[in-house]
Amino acid sequence: MQRKVSDILPKTEILAQLAEEASELAQAALKLRRALDGTNPTPKSVEECEENLLEELADIKVVFTVYLSDSKSCIKARVSEEINKTAEIKLDRWLSRLEAKENKNG
Repeated sequence: MQRKVSDILPKTEILAQLAEEASELAQAALKLRRALDGTNPTPKSVEECEENLLEELADIKVVFTVYLSDSKSCIKARVSEEINKTAEIKLDRWLSRLEAKENKNG
């Protein structure tokens, strides 16, 4: 039987790793913003920054997958469904706020 990360690390350490990766994702997003904007230049190209952002997103996916690895498949499916449903609600809300701001300023 092949060992899993969750066989070695407790959930608390996996959550700590998730927090670290989330922080690195935030830094990558800010670096990409700098590359795109140019107001506060960075020596990295937009392409390098986009690659780094994708890498950090992948890291978060890996750690979250490990976090759920001991869960039953029905729970994993429910989590995926809940994430998708919540993301859709949040996207609609974000767009609604932007449109309301446009209407107020326009």
